[in-house]
Amino acid sequence: MKIVTHNNPDLDAVISCWLLKRFLPGWEEAEIVFCEPNSTIDENPVDSNPNILYVDVGEGKLDHHQHSDRTSAGTLVYKFIDKKLKDTGQDFKKLDKKALDQIIQVSTEIDNAGDLLWEESAKPRNYFYLHILIAGVRGMGEDDEKVIEFSFLALDSLFHEIKKGIDARDELEKGIEFESPWGKSIAIETGNDNVLWEGERAGYSVVIRKDSKNGNVRIYSRFDRGVDLTKAYKKIKKIDKNADWYFHSSKVLLLNGSKMKEMKPTSLSLGEIINILKK
Repeated sequence: MKIVTHNNPDLDAVISCWLLKRFLPGWEEAEIVFCEPNSTIDENPVDSNPNILYVDVGEGKLDHHQHSDRTSAGTLVYKFIDKKLKDTGQDFKKLDKKALDQIIQVSTEIDNAGDLLWEESAKPRNYFYLHILIAGVRGMGEDDEKVIEFSFLALDSLFHEIKKGIDARDELEKGIEFESPWGKSIAIETGNDNVLWEGERAGYSVVIRKDSKNGNVRIYSRFDRGVDLTKAYKKIKKIDKNADWYFHSSKVLLLNGSKMKEMKPTSLSLGEIINILKK
């Protein structure tokens, strides 16, 4: 089985290939090959061989360049896989579908130059976006295989983080809200570390996360709210002498758990930590 896309693949091309290899049953080991836009890899017409799928090239069923509407090859591939799954009584996992919906929405916008309207388009942080990085890999003279290798790793990571973010936002709805001296704050017991960032993005001044598995606690707070956790740190150290706590020099991070080393978990309950940080 082969997946064919155009030389110098862009974000839409690599997402199309990634979708097929990750989600179309039986195509996990398919070979990815490349061709010129107006050619095929053999003498046969596009889509004439069921074991060869042309994506974002060839003006076949999984190419969008012959369409006038603002769609993308990724959108066509996503719908193609969805139909194939449903035809065999299968479906995307619920969380996978939510994440893929977001990926396809953004990538389609990019493929139709919609990113030019983004606030970031004229700012340095624009260069951190995946489609720009892919262009950079191509611009450095790397071959198409290297572009695919780089992009697949990035897309796997993106997919993983989007799913964790969706999960984290759902988890936050179960959190305990309270008022700290710096405004609305929240505490939650969960195994998903992403609640810390999602909580800050949601506007909470302080986010407390207690690991549901090992009991470690991480406290994040927004630097733009004037938060200073010094007093809380001193109180905690006084009553929680056997636990390991790290107080960041920024005064907005108080950690009883680190990915860098083992730390003795706190004996304090989530409620006790909330009381220390309450207004």
